[in-house]
Parts: sequence; structure tokens; C-alpha cells
Amino acid sequence: MRKVLVLLLVLPFFAQAQSVGVKDIPAGEDTTIEIKKGSKISDREFEVVTEEEDIEGEAAPLLKEARANWKKACADWKKDVKELNKENQVLSLNCGKMECSTVSMESTCQSKAKYKLKVRVK
Repeated sequence: MRKVLVLLLVLPFFAQAQSVGVKDIPAGEDTTIEIKKGSKISDREFEVVTEEEDIEGEAAPLLKEARANWKKACADWKKDVKELNKENQVLSLNCGKMECSTVSMESTCQSKAKYKLKVRVK
């Protein structure tokens, strides 16, 4: 009888379950919590894609103004791409080399912009 009593007192200390604290998760909706044992390496596979896009500044009577317009167009393009950057997909942005030309008293600067994206394959 004594052994059974001691066993009943000691057994709860060995049979404790692990608990996980979950904070800031709304309980009003259906929620799934998945716990896996092992490394944190995800099974997602990504591919790096390089693309090009034309950037052209507004035409201006002076070459200096045309260069400034191209720089503004480049900055706007970078800003737009970064705003669309969900899940940190953008790896690099490069506006390329500016080339200016003058036609009928107006100068225009343009370039080939390149960017690299990380795209999920699966």
C-alpha cells in the first residue's frame, strides 16, 4: 500500500506535458498552430529571375534638366518596386547607365534598368 501511495505522489512529476505560450493570436477565428520538430529550413524553393525595364525621363530644353528628370524617374521606379516588394522578393535594383540624346531642341535621357527577383517555384 505504501508503494502505491508513493508511486501516485511521484508519477505526476514525471508525466508533465510541455506547454507553449501563444500570445497575440485572435481566438475569434479558426486558427491552426503547427509545431514541428527539426530544423527551421522551409521546403520552399526559389528561383532568381533577372528582368529589364526601360526608364526614360521627361524631355527638357537643357541637358542638365533632362539628366535631373531621368534621376527623378529612376528614383520613382525604385520607390514603386520597393512598395510592391512583398515577402522581400527584390534582391537588387539598378537603373543602368544613362544615355542622353537631343532631338529638335529637347534633350531626353533614358536607360535599361535591371532588377533581380526571388520567385517561389513551388
